[in-house]
Amino acid sequence: MDILLQKIQDGDQDALKEFYQLHFFKLYQFAYSFVHSKEASEEIVNDVFLAVWQKKHTLSTINNIQVYLYVSVKNASLNYLRKNNLFTPVSIDDLNVDHFPLVADPELLLSQRELQQQIREAIEQFPPRCRLIFKLVKEDGLSYKQVAAILDISVKTVDSQLCLALKKLAAILQAIYI
Repeated sequence: MDILLQKIQDGDQDALKEFYQLHFFKLYQFAYSFVHSKEASEEIVNDVFLAVWQKKHTLSTINNIQVYLYVSVKNASLNYLRKNNLFTPVSIDDLNVDHFPLVADPELLLSQRELQQQIREAIEQFPPRCRLIFKLVKEDGLSYKQVAAILDISVKTVDSQLCLALKKLAAILQAIYI
């Protein structure tokens, strides 16, 4: 088990704070794709971390903490929507996921601002499912298997959607630069 998780399991609050800071933003974005509320998204993620703290003694039984966190956020988001009568059955194709730019060196950002803007605009043209899978794999660094588990879809679907996203991105960028 990861050293940070071991420290949390041993009751180290500073380790929980560090773990929270490592994962908060990605999980917040994921929650926001469901609930479309900044406050609710923050509350959902905070509740998930509170549950991690409360169950700290059982952390060693969790096989993959990243998948656990994403699934917990997804379930909490759906529960929030049901509780507030905002839930309507939604296909993953209908989720609206905002694209947040990739982190880069400030010097690199200055020299490539136009290219990054074109990439962001290209990603915004992806269908919702494609955009969500692209974000989880390429920006959040999750594996195909992890994304499949989080979204309750097959690994083959993740692969085909990511292939579709990359082909669309290549075609859009090729049209711009040729």
